[in-house]
Amino acid sequence: MAEGCPGPVFRVLADHREFGSGVPEALRVRQDAVVVVSTLASGDYVINEIVGIERKTGNDFARSVFDGRLFRQVSALTRSYERPLLLLEGLVPGQETSGVSWAALRGAIISVTAVFAVPIVCSSNSAESAEVIATVSRQISAVVQDDGYARPGYRPKGWRKRALYLLQGLPGVGPKRATELLTACGSVRAVFGADEATLVSVPGLGPAIAEGIVKAIGEAPESGHGSLISGE
Repeated sequence: MAEGCPGPVFRVLADHREFGSGVPEALRVRQDAVVVVSTLASGDYVINEIVGIERKTGNDFARSVFDGRLFRQVSALTRSYERPLLLLEGLVPGQETSGVSWAALRGAIISVTAVFAVPIVCSSNSAESAEVIATVSRQISAVVQDDGYARPGYRPKGWRKRALYLLQGLPGVGPKRATELLTACGSVRAVFGADEATLVSVPGLGPAIAEGIVKAIGEAPESGHGSLISGE
């Protein structure tokens, strides 16, 4: 990216334990990034409340395979974020790492992708990891526009998952806020019928998000855009 032309600014939540790894530091020197220190229950980086990224160095990945942490962390990642991602930094393919054979490491990679359905992206160092996170941020931000986040092909099963899926179509609402809304209001119908004062009282929303939800639910379609139920 050319100096002096930073482009749109993206915001990344970074777990406080990641500081010192070089990744948040590399993000912070970018003109297009805002890094917010947080204490995350799952994952190391969060983008738009949609993407949760677990970053592991090659050695940490090997140790987490050995002690069983990996699959607990990946499972938590899939429960917490709509788009989980595992970022492997500095893992050398075909090589034993921290006493763990390549066969075992490869088996773990296959489990993460095939069983847990979590994509894996590799990087060679912290600077490249920061670039990966920046690229993910730019691309996911490009699809979170005024019309909401497109979720092609996803068909949730069960009442709660369907309800959360519907609520995540509201502006500014990701998995965490959808859960708070459903817990506070009890149903999607109740959320859609709530006034701004009620929505503001929901933990984690705030006035701006509440106002955006009320406007999104209540506003009429713009002239020339046809009915909301148009089959498009």
